[in-house]
Amino acid sequence: MYRIFYVVFFILFLNNFFTTYAYSNENKFINLVSARQEYLIKPIFEEFTKDTGIKVNYVISDGNSLLNMIKNQGQETEVDAYLSVDASDLYEAQQNGIFQPIRSRILDKNIPVHLKDPSRQWFGLSLRVRSLIYHVKRVNTDYIFDYESIGDKRWHNKLVLRTSKRIYNKSMVAMMIALYGYDKTKEILLSWVENFSIQPTNTDIDVINAIKDNKADIGIVNSYYLAKMLRDDPTLPVKMHFFGDKSNRVHVNISGIGILRYAKRKDNAVKLIEWLSSKRGQRLFADIDMEYPVNRKVEPHKILKKWGRFKQMTINVKKAGELRTQAVRLMQEVNYE
Repeated sequence: MYRIFYVVFFILFLNNFFTTYAYSNENKFINLVSARQEYLIKPIFEEFTKDTGIKVNYVISDGNSLLNMIKNQGQETEVDAYLSVDASDLYEAQQNGIFQPIRSRILDKNIPVHLKDPSRQWFGLSLRVRSLIYHVKRVNTDYIFDYESIGDKRWHNKLVLRTSKRIYNKSMVAMMIALYGYDKTKEILLSWVENFSIQPTNTDIDVINAIKDNKADIGIVNSYYLAKMLRDDPTLPVKMHFFGDKSNRVHVNISGIGILRYAKRKDNAVKLIEWLSSKRGQRLFADIDMEYPVNRKVEPHKILKKWGRFKQMTINVKKAGELRTQAVRLMQEVNYE
């Protein structure tokens, strides 16, 4: 009952917020909903407004609430764009008929093929590298070269991972299924579970702290979590190690955006996405969020540059959504909580 009340209240709040602005201003704005934290997007949108004169009105909530709200509003919505933290959430929104295809030479040029929907209904804006971290004094990374290697018995009671209930690991396992197939991925995850040193943690920060506090030697996190901790404490004895498949290609995911099917300010929304994919927009993403730019002409933050270059897996990130249900089932089968 409480959940229903919250959803109804949330929908009414958004309608009032966006509609009030729509009727009191000229058409130099865009309404956007986002699952990203405000401190990561507010300064970027402010710079976009300085450059274009287009104001970005935004409301932040969790992905499920936003998706339900958009579906319930239908063609009456005042929302123009949806900014998500994961490719699988964008895929789900697409499956619900929420987005429209966007044709843009700028976006085709700036964003690689595997980081956007093949039908151009959503686009990656920043790149999350989810790879291995290790304690610098206790680990020889010569023994870590692919997903299978961390299931080796040498890492018994030395591996820590974030809970399987969080979207980033669901997407990672989904992409592993795309790479290896279901049965092989299950075999790999079974070996990981046998090497756990502690119960899966709630956050990637907890994974990093477990290694720092000698509760584990190795783990897997999104790169920006470690980058931000190293920025605050350069003496942290934890480093990033790029690994993935046998060709040393690394799993990547995206934060991304799509324009709603019933967007009333489509042209402004397209301008926003094109600007975010530009060198200026990507530079801000890289410096503020400490994520990797999707635009290959833009260098990553200096902390990330110290880690060196890596090869991305080029399986389209859409697979993270297509195979998410299988990934959840597989993790349940191997008792990865």
